[in-house]
Amino acid sequence: MGRKATTGGVRPRGDRIEVRFTWNGKQVSPTLDLRPTAANLKHAARLRATIVEEIKHGTFSFAAHFPDYKHLQQHQPESEAGVRTFAEWAKVWETLAARSLEHSTHAIYIRHLNAYWVPKFGKLRPEKISHEMVLTHLATLSKDRIDLETGRKMKGLSRKTQNNILIPMRGVFDLICKPPSRIANPIEGIDNQKIQKANPDPFAPDEVELILREMQKRFGDVMADYFEFSFFAGLRASEHIALRWEDVDLRKSTVLVRRSKVMTMEKDRTKTNVERTVELNQRAASVIQRQRARTAAMNAEVFYNPNTGAPYHDEQSQRRAWRLTLRAIGVRYRAPKECRDTSVTLALMAGANPMWVAMQHGHSVQVMMRDYAKWIPSADRGANLAAVNAAISTQAAPRKEAI
Repeated sequence: MGRKATTGGVRPRGDRIEVRFTWNGKQVSPTLDLRPTAANLKHAARLRATIVEEIKHGTFSFAAHFPDYKHLQQHQPESEAGVRTFAEWAKVWETLAARSLEHSTHAIYIRHLNAYWVPKFGKLRPEKISHEMVLTHLATLSKDRIDLETGRKMKGLSRKTQNNILIPMRGVFDLICKPPSRIANPIEGIDNQKIQKANPDPFAPDEVELILREMQKRFGDVMADYFEFSFFAGLRASEHIALRWEDVDLRKSTVLVRRSKVMTMEKDRTKTNVERTVELNQRAASVIQRQRARTAAMNAEVFYNPNTGAPYHDEQSQRRAWRLTLRAIGVRYRAPKECRDTSVTLALMAGANPMWVAMQHGHSVQVMMRDYAKWIPSADRGANLAAVNAAISTQAAPRKEAI
């Protein structure tokens, strides 16, 4: 069409439009698949201005604007990773990860990045972070040390915590190293540390009663009823504090567990994303009847904080009461989550069907058999052995005495 170069870094190039700009210290000239009309040239100039701003703020993606550029492979690694620091990439991952992660999980991962990785590597470009550097930093974090800024003694991270803080670090580098990037992933080959899995550590029936009596004495009926429901209904704490009256069937004595509350955030799903109906035993049902007089008129959550008169948002005040109660009576400390394990084991030792117990507590049968198997043999009260003996006695052929 014979047009001369226009101002603004764009010009006709055959039946396409060339866009010129500086990228990583070099001038590049990719083209747009647009006929070089006056309107299209103006559009290309606006696009170039956008690209310049994106480069300035570290958000430019060569592949997004010029996916068919013949030299894309040469520029993509630098454009996608080199221009951003690790801290900037961590921010990008934070934004993208919020779409797929639970709020509580997302918050924990961001806290880990900001506490352990960004202070160390934040100012570096990703290609400058090596496998050895990451391993060396993990080795440092695993040991007791003095914080150089605060002078405080820092306890070395446990193996479990080391595994946990690697999760968001892996996520950031998975994003950085996506093809066509050719940056080596420094996290590749770093395996999780082996950790010892804790077994369920439930309370004995006499301990349960001792705890509830002391809880009532120290903190009143409302707090004691909260933990009695924990022991005998076996809901997760996140499900317990989110339970609403619309989920309670007083006639059938059941509750529908279909929501949770984690780190003050309400969710319309449980931890396993499966709702379940829990049949309440007499102790749990009695708590619901007492709570009915206290909170049913508000038609909201079943359990309220007696200190604030508002629904629980987390487990902090309950944990304080729990810790002080166990200390007062001299019962070996276990976390409040063991109330749920106690509910499981009490049911198994009473002879309940393990499959029913699994359904009640939102466990898989595999988890039930793996984690709670040792409580099952004592639950049958000899019925299983009696059945085997009965079968043996009827099937065995008579044997003659040796002469």
